[in-house]
Amino acid sequence: MSILSKNIESATLCQISNNFLLGKQEALVTGLFIDEILVDKLGFSRKQITNDTAFKEYTDSRRPDLLISEIEYNNKVKNDTDFIENLVAYAEIKDVSIIDDKDWNEAKEKGKKKAKSLKMPFYIVTNTHISVFYNTKTGREIYLNNNTMREFQTIDIFRLIKGQLNKNPNLYNIITNANSISAISEAIFNKKLWDLAKIYRDVKFKSKIEKIDFTIGLIALAYYEEKQEIAGMKNSSKTYWSDCNKNNAKPREIVANLSDHITWLEQESQFGEFHNLMDKVKNNIQGSGTVSPIVEEKNVKKIYNIINTMKPLHGTAFDLFGSIYEMFADSKEKKEFGEYFTRRHYTYILCKLLLENEEIFDNDKKFKILDPACGTGGFLTEGFKILQNRFLNNVDINNKHAKQFLENECFYGWDVRPENISRVKLNMFLVGDGHTNMILHNTLEESVSSDKFDYIITNPPYGQGTIKADSENILSKRTEIAFFFKIIKLLRNNGKGCIILPDGVLENPSFKKLREEILKECIITAIISLPKFAFAPYTKEKTYALYFTKKNKKKIQKNSIWMYIIDNDGFANSDKRFPTKLRIDEGKWLHDEILGWVDTVGEEHDGILEQRWLRFDDVETNGTKWINEKGVEIKLRKGGNIKITTIQNDPYFRLLPEFYLRPYEPKFITIDELENQVNEIITEYNAGIQL
Repeated sequence: MSILSKNIESATLCQISNNFLLGKQEALVTGLFIDEILVDKLGFSRKQITNDTAFKEYTDSRRPDLLISEIEYNNKVKNDTDFIENLVAYAEIKDVSIIDDKDWNEAKEKGKKKAKSLKMPFYIVTNTHISVFYNTKTGREIYLNNNTMREFQTIDIFRLIKGQLNKNPNLYNIITNANSISAISEAIFNKKLWDLAKIYRDVKFKSKIEKIDFTIGLIALAYYEEKQEIAGMKNSSKTYWSDCNKNNAKPREIVANLSDHITWLEQESQFGEFHNLMDKVKNNIQGSGTVSPIVEEKNVKKIYNIINTMKPLHGTAFDLFGSIYEMFADSKEKKEFGEYFTRRHYTYILCKLLLENEEIFDNDKKFKILDPACGTGGFLTEGFKILQNRFLNNVDINNKHAKQFLENECFYGWDVRPENISRVKLNMFLVGDGHTNMILHNTLEESVSSDKFDYIITNPPYGQGTIKADSENILSKRTEIAFFFKIIKLLRNNGKGCIILPDGVLENPSFKKLREEILKECIITAIISLPKFAFAPYTKEKTYALYFTKKNKKKIQKNSIWMYIIDNDGFANSDKRFPTKLRIDEGKWLHDEILGWVDTVGEEHDGILEQRWLRFDDVETNGTKWINEKGVEIKLRKGGNIKITTIQNDPYFRLLPEFYLRPYEPKFITIDELENQVNEIITEYNAGIQL
């Protein structure tokens, strides 16, 4: 054998060996991706997923890297046809590739051919960190509500994309109102927070709040660049987030670049208000004066790389601060923080119901929305996203007047804590904007603003305060009551409000005159009973969402009040509050009355509460049946219209939904039954003594 032949043979063996190792590595990466992301985070069953499995009838010898179906794959009975006909997603995996390199583009071409054979209208190319969705017919990248998708999504999103593309194969922008939609999946985002948490174990933060603000600050740096690119205002002479790791910079270089980026960014007028958060990032990675940095350079690079995979962040459909807070705060801090943190699934639905009539932007009929105890801005961020999606679907978000209105004129937030104002400004900034009118303001102590608001929504702090409620009939310094009367003053006539209140306000006998006064000042349209553990672990106090409209005449309303009891909100009814994301076959949630859903053919549906809003009444059927978390069938009344005369006939004017929908009926026993039970106890006791 010649030397050349030997060299060729050696090179061939080396290539075969390299290919084998690469294949083995890709298989390992794919396995971890399936288990950690698709199964653990996105909730797919492992049996719904096939990896590198031959479906010769459809793709010949070309094995699709990853297939996800509505049904489980059964290799024993060979249900290939059913599995393929019910596909919701197909992906090609290139774990060492980057977007648009040679391997990526090869995967795109292979994916397009296999997708056609599988009759899938879209396909995905992924390196397990970044995933891009492509239209099978046109090859164009697919967008969701004008945002790029760079992460694997939930089954609802896959159904939605498939359903809309089957109707219009040329579509590349999927428009939706589904509240589970996001440009970056919340489940994936939480997985990346777990990755950060592992690195943070080596960092000696002074407090959990410092850890939270450090994380938020870094994400803000990444988002700022996106925002400038979208606006066409990126300055090529400046250092931005993506420039900090150019040419695979060394850890020390990344620290220096980030510090330089923060220095000039703090001087930017529109970002200077986040000075405190930026300083925390800079001081923690670079040190300050004689104080050494607490994050090692090697860890700065790791953290940077993780946050870099979170992009795109523009238009995220969830509360970023809330997700980070839930991940890093301990139980003590959560309890302390509870007075200004409202869980996202409630802020979304409560805000959506309040703004139900604001479907189309009208430049001549602008309105103002206020949260007078805004905390980190949960209600305001959800309100922004709701209106943005509605105006987007009506093409009005592209109108410069609508954009100006949402960003600068519509949303107002007040809070007494300076750190909260920084957080809410940044949270609004992250969801799109609208942070202009977030100000430090003591709603109870300061005089009523000359501005009047069209909508007010809030979850005020509860408990004994120092400010007397502006009531004509009761002397109370309860903070939630003082807030309620202040809100009434701040609303325009016919303005609408939603406030979350504890049960005492609605049932305490000593507050009878308070409830009479409320019914004179407002028209109460609805009262929704939230589950006992709705805000656990922050508080276990039973709470209610009260919807009302301010009126002119101080007479008790004649309208009935719609009352509804939420028994299941998608989380376990206990302190743990783990998600109970079970569905029935068509895709509807089994233990969630709040979230919307997408059925198996890609059609969107509102959540149960929204479907029933203001019209559901189960009085004639004497209740509604459902299956609880333990699999037991329950039948109880859930909702209905309660006549105002019924409330007036109650000696205490109670406004509690349970009092009218599920009145407690004590079971009394006769004297003879009591005597028999006592005799049985005595007999058992005597028998025990004799033994």
